[in-house]
Amino acid sequence: MRMGSLTGRAKTASDIRVVATSFTVSIGDVLLNFIVAVITGSSVMLSQSLQGLSDLITGGILYKGVRRSRRQADLKYQFGYGREIFFWVLIAGIIMFLGTGGLSLFFGYRQIINPDPVENVWLAFGMLVFGFITNGYALSLSVKRLHHAEPGSSWWQQLLRSSIVETKATLLIDFLGASGTVLGLIALTVYVLTGNPQFDGFGSMAIGLSMMTGAVLLIRDVRDLIVGRSVGEDISEQIIGATKTVKGVQAVLDLRTMYLGSAKLLVIIEVHVQDGLDTDQIELIIDNIKTVVRTSIPQVHDIQVEIETPEGESISPRSIDN
Repeated sequence: MRMGSLTGRAKTASDIRVVATSFTVSIGDVLLNFIVAVITGSSVMLSQSLQGLSDLITGGILYKGVRRSRRQADLKYQFGYGREIFFWVLIAGIIMFLGTGGLSLFFGYRQIINPDPVENVWLAFGMLVFGFITNGYALSLSVKRLHHAEPGSSWWQQLLRSSIVETKATLLIDFLGASGTVLGLIALTVYVLTGNPQFDGFGSMAIGLSMMTGAVLLIRDVRDLIVGRSVGEDISEQIIGATKTVKGVQAVLDLRTMYLGSAKLLVIIEVHVQDGLDTDQIELIIDNIKTVVRTSIPQVHDIQVEIETPEGESISPRSIDN
């Protein structure tokens, strides 16, 4: 599956573009790999076809999830529908595990137990090379989208911590698709050198295990977001640092964050301001905090600022909610 993400900005790989690209590539993968699998009898090529089919279904699910998560907030869902994308990514992960992973293991095991020779092996080689190129292109779009969201972080940090789960899902699928073609090439090369068709089955099983491992990682990541994962320490420090630059802010007393959806962050921050301010001055400080934080951390979607007095001071605490 090859897909993208939605930012709505020019020259940026949007989530829709990433998802749509992955979806388009998957259609070609399914048809071509299935034809080659029938001609050659290779379980590796059958695994590639199953992966394309699984990716195609997963791509459609993620596309639906992205569209639904962009609906406007209403009385029933006052913070919007952003968290719905987490549910659809969870479903996509289950399909990856059972569809591509499970079936590839089954067909690979069958080829090992009852090996059949692979016909027209060079046709399979050509298809695997073509699949590597198309998966590589789709993967590059996902990497660009992920990097654009958090340009200051390494790709590994982005993959581990980013909330853009639909792009992470497509990146993982495209990466596994590209690596699967490499595993297939290795397996068929060993088959050509040894004449043992069991290596074709081993290649299929390796592809299946890699997909199942990737699915488990994806499901684990989205589970944390469903529960209500907060941002990492670096972004928390950016929020606190930006808040402290606002004139009149004496200290940041508390900070709580939670992802409301893909790249949509809820921030609740408690601050202590200087004494002797009137209501208009306090309201101005709150507005300035919101502006500065949103400018510094674009993924902040909703922010609530509370004015509090540190423990031990005699002044009664005041609070102003967004």
